[in-house]
Amino acid sequence: MVNKKVETSKIKVRLGEALSEGKCFVCGKGKSKKGFTVHHLWYLFDDVTYDKYPHDTAGQLRYYQDLEPVVMKEMNRFLYLCNTDHVALERLNRYGEEKLASLINALLMTKTNQKNKNLKKLLGNILDQ
Repeated sequence: MVNKKVETSKIKVRLGEALSEGKCFVCGKGKSKKGFTVHHLWYLFDDVTYDKYPHDTAGQLRYYQDLEPVVMKEMNRFLYLCNTDHVALERLNRYGEEKLASLINALLMTKTNQKNKNLKKLLGNILDQ
């Protein structure tokens, strides 16, 4: 009998290669201690969603087995993300538009983190697309 975690991992790797050459859409890394996942950009009626499966190793394998053909058919609906960035994205997604805009504004105003010195320019480029 094949290990369910190994089989799940193989499916994730195939999906990652198909979606973004095996690299996280957000950080661009191809390796992550916490692993990778596939993120739905939007859902369709009766879509394959993780909450419909048992939250154990067998359920996770079944989920990815069912999800794989959907992703391969409609790759524009999915992103390949490391789990760290997926958690961050899901947290951001919980905020309403006004609060998220205020948080981003506060981040732009904050001068204590030199990592963010070009953020305004980067955000402008993204918003102009």
